[in-house]
Amino acid sequence: MSETLRNLRGAIDAALLDLRALRITTDEDAAEVKGVLAELEVEEARLAGLRLALVGEAQLAGAAAAVDQVRNSPRSTSSQAAGVLKLGADLADRFWILAEALAEGSISVAQAEAIVTGLKRLPVALGRTQLEGCQRQLLGYCDELGPAELRLAALRMWELYDPDGAEDVEAQRLAREERLAKAGRGLRMTPDHHGSMRLTGQLPTADAALLQAQLDALMPPASSYMDEREVPSPEARRADALLRLAAIAAASGDVPAQGGDRPHVQITMPLSMLTDGLGAAGVFGFGGETVSAGEARRMACDAGLIPLVLGSASQPLDVGREYRLVPKALRTALTHRDQGCVFPHCTARPAACEAHHIQPWWAGGDTSLQNLVLLCAHHHRLVEPDPERAPEWQWQITIDEATGRPIFVLPKHVDPARRPRQHRRFTLQEMTPPPPAEGRVCPEPEPDPWHPCDDDPWHPEPAEPATSAAPALR
Repeated sequence: MSETLRNLRGAIDAALLDLRALRITTDEDAAEVKGVLAELEVEEARLAGLRLALVGEAQLAGAAAAVDQVRNSPRSTSSQAAGVLKLGADLADRFWILAEALAEGSISVAQAEAIVTGLKRLPVALGRTQLEGCQRQLLGYCDELGPAELRLAALRMWELYDPDGAEDVEAQRLAREERLAKAGRGLRMTPDHHGSMRLTGQLPTADAALLQAQLDALMPPASSYMDEREVPSPEARRADALLRLAAIAAASGDVPAQGGDRPHVQITMPLSMLTDGLGAAGVFGFGGETVSAGEARRMACDAGLIPLVLGSASQPLDVGREYRLVPKALRTALTHRDQGCVFPHCTARPAACEAHHIQPWWAGGDTSLQNLVLLCAHHHRLVEPDPERAPEWQWQITIDEATGRPIFVLPKHVDPARRPRQHRRFTLQEMTPPPPAEGRVCPEPEPDPWHPCDDDPWHPEPAEPATSAAPALR
C-alpha cells in the first residue's frame, strides 16, 4: 500500500507542475483549462469516494484507531467529520450503487450525500432490489441536477412508487406542520439602544410567501442607490421595501395585492433604434440622461407603452392610450408555467421577473404564451437579442413543442456544442418511476421484521436444518 501511495503522490506532484504552467491568453487556452477543471472534478470525486470506502470499511471492521483519525482530524470540523463517518457507513451498508458511481467519478460527494439523505427519508421499507433501482434511476439525473434538486428527486421516489400512500402521508404532514407553524408564529421588536430596532420572528409558510411577494415587488433596484457611497445589500434593500410597504398602508389604508404597479418612466426613441441597435433613448425628466438601445429593448418587453406622436418641431400632436403588452391573465398563465426565472440554475421568484418576448415585438413577435418567458432583470439583459451580433453568438430561447417549456441554446463562446438546456425545476417535474423490479421485494407498507423477504441483505433467512433423509457423512 505504501508503494501505491508513493506513486500516487508522485503523479499528483507532476500534475501540479504542469497545471502551474498553464496560462490563459487565448480562447484555446481557456478551452484547455475548462477541460482540465472537468477532469479534476472527476478525479477529486474518485479520491473522495476511495476515502469514504476506507472509512466505511473501518467502521464495519471496528477499527477504532482509523475511525478516531477521521473524527479528531484537525483538517476538518467536528460536523464535517461526523458527516464523513455517516456517509461512509451508509455507502458501505446500503448504497453500494452510489459508492460505485463515486469510485468511477461520475458523481460528486455532495450529489451522493443528497441522494442518500433523500432515500433514507422514504417512509416505506425498500428491499434491496427496489433500493438499487432507485439509486440507478437517480444516477441518470446527476449530469443535469445539483445536490439540492437530487435530494428532492430522491424524495419523489416514494411518490412514484406509492402515489396514494404518499398523498395521504403528505397531507397529514402538511396539516401537522401548518398547526405547528401557526402556533409558533410571532414577531419581536427589540431595541438595541444604539438607534436601531432588531426584528426577529417566524411566520407560517403561506403567510410568509404573501409578505415576500409584497416585498419583492416593492424592493428598490440597486440602481436607485447610485448616489450612495456603497450599494446596499439585498437585506438592506428588503428592509427599505418593508418601510415602503408600511408607508403605502399608512397613506392609503389598502395595500395592493402585488405591491402596486411598476412606476411609469417616459422614454423617447425612434423605432429604428430598437431594430438596428444604434443610438440612445432619452429618459424624460432626468436632465438629458439616456439609456442604451439594449436597455430600452429590455424595458419594452414588459412595460406600459404610451404612443406619443411628435410633429416636425418635436411638439406633441397626439398621445395614445396606455397599452400593456402582457395583460394580467397572460401574466398569470406565464407565472404558472415558468414558476420563476427560466434561465438555467436561476432561483429568482416570479415577482422579481419580467416578461421577455422570445421574438421581439419590434421584430414582429406577438404577445402570446408561446412567445414569452419569465426572466429576472439580470438574465433579461443577458438574453435580449442584439441586432448587431450573429445569432450563434447570442443566447437563443425556444419553446419545446412536446412539453411547452422553455429551452435555452447557449452561445458558441459559452458552449461550442450549443447543447440545449432547460431549468432544473422542469427536469424534476419530468421524472418517471424506475422500471418494475424483478424478483420478490419486501411487502408494503409494514413488512414483518421477523419474516424478511428472500433478497433482504440485512435479515438473511436461517439455513435449513439437515433432514433425516440426508446421507450421513463418513
